[in-house]
Amino acid sequence: MNKDLLLSFMLLCYLTPILMVYFNYTTNNSVSNIICNDDCKDYIMFFMFLMGIGTILYELERNDIYSQIIIFFLLIGIYGVIYVNETNTIHYYFAYTVFIAILFFMIRHCYLTDYNKILLSSLCLQILTLFFIIVNMNENIFYGEIIYILNFAFYYLYLHFIE
Repeated sequence: MNKDLLLSFMLLCYLTPILMVYFNYTTNNSVSNIICNDDCKDYIMFFMFLMGIGTILYELERNDIYSQIIIFFLLIGIYGVIYVNETNTIHYYFAYTVFIAILFFMIRHCYLTDYNKILLSSLCLQILTLFFIIVNMNENIFYGEIIYILNFAFYYLYLHFIE
């Protein structure tokens, strides 16, 4: 299957959750406040499930078993974060899985690209952003989470175009 087509499909599926977060951010302290909300979590889950299918197919085309395993854990974490309310401790285990899977994916592909300077810079930003999120866990971490998500999206797109 064509990786460009799969990436386009993934981006289209991801657009709905992004728009839902964008239109609901003013009254929430974290992305989880929005995606766990009963008014929108089913829509977000549907589109994230579709995006997950596209991502799995994309990673199969990439043909790296480690990348596929990391993405599998990332998707499980994302689905758990969406469906388990953030008042439940298990939600934080899923969130931890998401954050760590993203870091492992980025580290893996930095290594595979011989530490491409742009990817390495993005990885460093990701580590700093994660540190910010952890330090401010009981505060408003919305913007830290957004930077973390957008930086990973940039990384994934950049990786696509240099492969």
